[in-house]
Amino acid sequence: MKGDTAGRTGGATSQPAGEASGGMQRKTARSVRWSFGAVLARQGFQIVCAVVLARILGPQSYGVIAAATVYISLVALLLDQGLSAALIQRADVTRRMAGATATLNLLVAALLAAVTWFAAPWVSDFFRVDELEPILRVLAFAIPLKALAITPRAMLSREMQLHRVGAADIAAAAAGSAAGIGAALAGAGPWSMVYQVVATDLVCSAMLLAASRGPLPNFGFRAVVPLFKFSISVFATDFLAYFSRNVDNILVGRVLGVSALSLYGMAYRILVVPVQLIGQTVNRVMFPAFARSADRRDLVAGNLTAATRILAISAIPLMTFVACAAPELVNLVLGPEWLPAAALVSVLAVGGARETVFYVTPSLMKGLGQSSLIIRYEILAAVVQVGGIVIGLQFGVFGVAVGYAGAGFVLTPVLLRIQTRLTGVTAASQLLSILPAVHSALWGAAGYWAWSLTGVHGVWQLLGGLAIFVALTLAALWLFHRRMLSGYVAQALALFGRTGTRQRLQHTHRPPEARSKKTEDTND
Repeated sequence: MKGDTAGRTGGATSQPAGEASGGMQRKTARSVRWSFGAVLARQGFQIVCAVVLARILGPQSYGVIAAATVYISLVALLLDQGLSAALIQRADVTRRMAGATATLNLLVAALLAAVTWFAAPWVSDFFRVDELEPILRVLAFAIPLKALAITPRAMLSREMQLHRVGAADIAAAAAGSAAGIGAALAGAGPWSMVYQVVATDLVCSAMLLAASRGPLPNFGFRAVVPLFKFSISVFATDFLAYFSRNVDNILVGRVLGVSALSLYGMAYRILVVPVQLIGQTVNRVMFPAFARSADRRDLVAGNLTAATRILAISAIPLMTFVACAAPELVNLVLGPEWLPAAALVSVLAVGGARETVFYVTPSLMKGLGQSSLIIRYEILAAVVQVGGIVIGLQFGVFGVAVGYAGAGFVLTPVLLRIQTRLTGVTAASQLLSILPAVHSALWGAAGYWAWSLTGVHGVWQLLGGLAIFVALTLAALWLFHRRMLSGYVAQALALFGRTGTRQRLQHTHRPPEARSKKTEDTND
């Protein structure tokens, strides 16, 4: 149809190649800055809100929020059905197609709201928490608010307008955190979560709808049919990922009770912070970038190598410090009532570092349209992770943490193999990109351990240990991996659009087989 053709986005243009490439670099750099800022601000607001609620409510009452979060996360997954990923991945999208997708999201939201209302007593009985039923029934009315943001977010993301997405996320997180903390201070108890969720979804949806100017909902569902092949595979993948990543929370809450779930859930947030802060920042840019350059294996390989280096050096030292300083951090931030969570934080922080480094793999598979491969991997991941969690459950909540983290390391060779198959970058090259971060973090960990032997306690142990950890980590990078550190800084500056560094970034994006042995040694 003529109207559909006029509304297409993401098609071919008549721009010269060099001008288009420069424009894409500028747009990518801007997207990285906004994506990082948005994720940093959102996670900052959310973690502050979670900490304040945890200190006010204590493990028992906070467990109600943890149980509700498990269910609301499932609802958010069911709302999308993978259609947003299909909109981003597809080369040509019409406004009519996007509008019909928005309508479908709203219809599913209405259905899920009704299901949530009637399922609330069952979910409450499952977790053996009576207070959960009325909370879920109120949250059911907010589900359509969440649905309103799905399609606008996807359309803005495919156009690399991540500054608009970032602004909405920042404002929504600030509003939600203020509402949740205010409610908690006013004595709302676990109901503080309701205020937080409603305020967040309301602000986010309103801003994304305004930024994307719709799209206007319509009933042209035939236009959505071409999205289903890819979206169904993404949905199946995301559902398997949800199951494998939440079965630990479900089993802990059901078998060990909400107090144990509260401790585990708070520790799990430590794992989620770097995954979302660092991993999502990179993935928001890399998913559309992989999709747009799917026919250039050399670019895909270079982007993967650069992303792996950045993820490793950004996450591994950070999470190693968290693992070492978990008792001091928990006591200082959450209070002595939460100290049983410290051991869980240490274990899950190590798992979080590994998960952050390989967070780019699903985006790589999605961006290249490898739907069947995604499903096969997620089935395997679900089996391995559920197995590790079930085994660990026999040893209590600490065993669950070990089982979850251990399952991730068991899956690592599979992820390396997938990346090699899709990009041609060998597993050895991938590991060499990660090794400097691990080596330097171990030096920092040794320094923190030595400092702890001096007998200093409390905040001075934490501050002194942090100074020693940072100094030794940076010294190790400078002494043993100086060229890699320089490459990391150049890549990071190039991604953030600094002048004088794009040429170095492009050099790292050359295919591995095109580099000389000397260049490979230098980058390693």
